[in-house]
Amino acid sequence: MEIAHNLSIKAEPETVYKAVSTNEGIAGWWSKDCVVGESEGTDSKLKFDKQGKLVEMTFKTTHLNHNTKVLWECTENPNPAWIGTRISTEITKTPTGCDVLFSHRNFDEKWKGAEPFEMTKQGWNHFIASLVSYCEKGVGQPW
Repeated sequence: MEIAHNLSIKAEPETVYKAVSTNEGIAGWWSKDCVVGESEGTDSKLKFDKQGKLVEMTFKTTHLNHNTKVLWECTENPNPAWIGTRISTEITKTPTGCDVLFSHRNFDEKWKGAEPFEMTKQGWNHFIASLVSYCEKGVGQPW
């Protein structure tokens, strides 16, 4: 199972690439409290204050292709549905900016319709809008 968002972003591919692959970028639209590994094989730790409870997630950067693709794998997360899933951002330059395929893949079928998966879908709706805003206007809505 996967969650996918096809986006048209009015920004250069490099802007989107940096937004999804650097500490400054991730802090601008996803997690205000993060340490992002900016090269292949490094780990990234994102922290969220969820109604007074600290939630920590860890990802391994498995693929970086400058300005075109970023791939992370979730290695630690209190939401068990996330473990082993992959977050992929594929960027294609267009005359007006770029097309972006943002997907969160490899969810086990056992999570279909279950709260951990449904909460993830709702969360991505917020964060995808935040990503677009960050790339186009320089201001996102990270947690």
